Amino acid sequence: MSKIMSVLYFHLYSLSRSSKYAIPVIFLVLLQMMLYMAIQTRPALFFSHLFLAEIFAFLVAVWLGHISHSWTDETTEQLLILRVKSDKFYYSIYVVFLFIISFCVSLLTISIPTVLSFTGFFEQFTLSYFGSSFLLFLGSNFAGITLGAMIHPRLTAKKGDTPLYAMFACLVAMTRYPISQAYPIFRFVLWVLPNVSAHHAMITDVSELTFWSVIPLFLVSVVYGIVYSVIRIVLLARKKF
Repeated sequence: MSKIMSVLYFHLYSLSRSSKYAIPVIFLVLLQMMLYMAIQTRPALFFSHLFLAEIFAFLVAVWLGHISHSWTDETTEQLLILRVKSDKFYYSIYVVFLFIISFCVSLLTISIPTVLSFTGFFEQFTLSYFGSSFLLFLGSNFAGITLGAMIHPRLTAKKGDTPLYAMFACLVAMTRYPISQAYPIFRFVLWVLPNVSAHHAMITDVSELTFWSVIPLFLVSVVYGIVYSVIRIVLLARKKF
């Protein structure tokens, strides 16, 4: 247990000392503010732009996952792996670290409409709205951050092209639903990416968006995140340094 806490603490410490996460976080806040300020009616319906907010958060999650490898240099990473005596153990703890970041991103995403609700911006905002929306964000963000982390420079022939790969995967995931609707043949290929863009179609009536209705969407997203994490762990353990 001490090894787990030590590695986890190191990753959190490395994150706190880096400023690279600041731009994605600021970008997320600006996107959220622009999104809710674009609503013309006052008071507004809480679910008016909920799913668009989820897609924005997914974009930032992929971004954070992709740049997360830059928070720790390779030499320090090798020393940590030698200390815990298992590269797979080290990479597994990193998944926990990514989940914590996903939790924080989700909390930030839902906190903005929560604050706005205190000003009378929305017609109503209940604890059920908060819980169901947070769960929806958490699942998609975990899938996004693990997808971004999987596109690791050590796993590509040209390290400089990894941002392009991450951007392409993110854009396709964000538009998977309309692409599949327009060209059904792509469903047999695009299933490897989380179907974040289809959540609004899966819940046809926002009044039915309850904590229990979101759980299946949350679990599917978590499964995607686990699969991406397993692939990353196996490939990095084989690739070495």
